[in-house]
Amino acid sequence: MGKKEKFVNFVKAENILFIIVVTLFAFALRLRFFDFASYDYEYFLHGWFSAIREHGGLAAVGLDLGDYTPLYYYLLALVSYIPVNDLYLIKALSCAGDVVLAAFVMRIVKLRYSEFWGEISYAVVMFLPSVVINSSVWAQCDSIYTAALTACVYYLMADKDYSAVVAFSIAFSLKLQAVFLAPLMLLLVLKRRIKARAVLILPLVYFVSVLPAAFMGRNIWDLMTIYVSQAGEYKDINMNIPNLFTWFPQDAPAYAGRTAVYFAGAFVLVTLAYLCSKRFTLSKEMVLALALFYAMLLPYILPYMHERYYYPADILSVVFAFYFPEKVYVPVITVFTSTYSVCRFLFGTHFINMKILSLLMLFNLIWVGIHIIYRIRGEEKKDMVYRY
Repeated sequence: MGKKEKFVNFVKAENILFIIVVTLFAFALRLRFFDFASYDYEYFLHGWFSAIREHGGLAAVGLDLGDYTPLYYYLLALVSYIPVNDLYLIKALSCAGDVVLAAFVMRIVKLRYSEFWGEISYAVVMFLPSVVINSSVWAQCDSIYTAALTACVYYLMADKDYSAVVAFSIAFSLKLQAVFLAPLMLLLVLKRRIKARAVLILPLVYFVSVLPAAFMGRNIWDLMTIYVSQAGEYKDINMNIPNLFTWFPQDAPAYAGRTAVYFAGAFVLVTLAYLCSKRFTLSKEMVLALALFYAMLLPYILPYMHERYYYPADILSVVFAFYFPEKVYVPVITVFTSTYSVCRFLFGTHFINMKILSLLMLFNLIWVGIHIIYRIRGEEKKDMVYRY
């Protein structure tokens, strides 16, 4: 073995050791919060998990436990066989999602850098406040569906389009919030980057994901329309998230929310029309920027959004900063805003006006949009110079 090969092997071993140490420290931090029981655990998760255990684990997937899709209940059923406190198991499952999420962030960053920056990005995500709080304090599962969304972005950037659609379909089968990246996927279909027939993967994956629950007794129609049922579940136009509707009264009439949904849809269509009218390369950098833009845009302009719905934007903003270090303010603002919103809900934190945070997120959104426009115009100018 030559000196070069020895050096490469040493670097690989050093990187693996770094990942192991970071993961151990990250889990040690999370364990400090495992005894905290949130409102969601007391009123939802504890009851679901108890029912799953009482009915024999996987045998319980035919029960109508709550408003989540069956895929998350399958995961809960799998860990229910472990004779450990249910609160710990639920949080451990989400913490495992943190690891997968951070690993895909690392893979995206490694597409750009051959040095140690991929491992650094892994560490950043593992210690990101919004990530730590979501899984180890709140016992939410946002890391799991966001890991699938991040995998989708990675595969798009690596030119593995079918894998990207499968990853997006898995994310959608876990949480409706996966639709935050739906405009990007639609754009790629319209630009013929993704073949139209690949769209069929989405309903197929979702249908396969609900089949075990259907076989175990749940109504197939109810399973296929879970997201339709969820649509009218919440009435408050803003659910503690600093977005456009922070400026609206909480008791805004139902028609205001419906109108806002139509407005948001129209606005997204306008952005897609603009992007479809332009000729530009769907490079790794452009795919990432568009993914971040829509992950921020939809929770900002849609009503009925919850405080944790900037979570995918948190992750993509971190990756964005690794690709564009001069825009490090983007993840700083996004993660701070997201973390504060969650802490406001969990702990009653009230030292910043939510309207200020709404303006900060609007600033972020505008500048990411300008970044995309500048890159498109830069390509157009190069194209004109080339032609003449």
